[in-house]
Amino acid sequence: MELKHLGNAMLLLCLLGALCNNTQAAPIRITLDTLKNCTQGTVAGLTTDCCPAPDIDLNVPVVDFIPNRDRVPGHRVRKALQCLSGEELEAYTQKLTKGYQLMRALPASDPRSLVQQLRIHCAYGSGAFSQDGLNATNGYTIDIHSNWHFLPWHRAFVYFHERILQKLIDDSTFSLHFWNFDNTLDGTKLNGVEGNGQGCFKPGHFFPDVYNDASTSTFVPGPDRHPRTRVPNATVDLTIIAGMPQSNITVKFPAESIPGNRKAMYEAMQRGSTSRDFFGIPIKYGTQRNFALSGGGSLEARPHNSWHRWVGGLQRIPSTATADPIFYVAHGNAERLWDVWMGIGDNRKLQPTDPDWLDTEFLFWDENQVLRRIKIRDLLSLSDLGYSYEKVYDESWMSWPDYSTIATVSASLSICVHHHRPSAEQ
Repeated sequence: MELKHLGNAMLLLCLLGALCNNTQAAPIRITLDTLKNCTQGTVAGLTTDCCPAPDIDLNVPVVDFIPNRDRVPGHRVRKALQCLSGEELEAYTQKLTKGYQLMRALPASDPRSLVQQLRIHCAYGSGAFSQDGLNATNGYTIDIHSNWHFLPWHRAFVYFHERILQKLIDDSTFSLHFWNFDNTLDGTKLNGVEGNGQGCFKPGHFFPDVYNDASTSTFVPGPDRHPRTRVPNATVDLTIIAGMPQSNITVKFPAESIPGNRKAMYEAMQRGSTSRDFFGIPIKYGTQRNFALSGGGSLEARPHNSWHRWVGGLQRIPSTATADPIFYVAHGNAERLWDVWMGIGDNRKLQPTDPDWLDTEFLFWDENQVLRRIKIRDLLSLSDLGYSYEKVYDESWMSWPDYSTIATVSASLSICVHHHRPSAEQ
């Protein structure tokens, strides 16, 4: 009888809104109302103002994006930037720089503009969007970082960004090739596979030259990119942890960086026993925004957060990161690593099966300025989206800490020297 009265009392309090939230778990769904109700957000203690530009029409139809129906015809291969050379590199560079030149020239009222690409990532990543029907002041806002939305949202974002570039340069075969920052060893020479056409086995931990030419639209000058990205033979540092001051991030060269980078990659891809360990904590409708970086999965923590801080400048915070074109090719590699993780082969490599993850809905503008709705369940297959990734030397970190299957430490370090093409600033 006492339990009955206690239960009735708790129910009454709940109904009055004094004790519990009256929402039930459901997928996060971004709608036109979400976009229309956008407000200022916060990220890294800073107030953001990154809602869709006022002159972008939000009274438009939303069209579902179904990959098998709506993807670009044919199949494209995203290649590792470090293996492009000769005429292929020259042709790619011309298309890439033309695409960003045109994207930068679009007015802010065009949702395909680089300004709007910055705004949409900022809004999704700063709590500027609230969950429909819930009070933003109580924390019911949306952030696609530090939770299980991180990987699928960024896959979709880079996908539509690539389609916009294709449209601008009038080339549906164009692929946004990736920065293979995780590969530290030269498998080409170590394994004797040079020239067999089966992939790219060169180290990719150097900042890509094609983004370091000061005369092109893909270049971002200091202080918007840290000068260490322009130091010849300096490598990315994947051991950087959240909160590390920029003054403590030193320039590293292969002999110093390779052991730590290999370990960081191995731990990101092999640790944990559940999907939560790799994807991050669940965030559903009625869940308050998570600010703790620990809510993210292992790949988001390192190497993702590490390379952002190593590049520095605009990359240090989500509200500015997408103004730098390097963002998209680094995130291309991050989503490639998601696919690699799925294929490693042990029974731990399972994606979330919760319908509240699979049925999460995001909105993106496509290459024709049409607002498209896409679910996470439609982002799980690269083949459905019409592309794949070139084979690269993932064994460089899979074999950590054992070098015996690839080479000795001294032999590998002696060949990991990058012939850097200096920028105009050097």
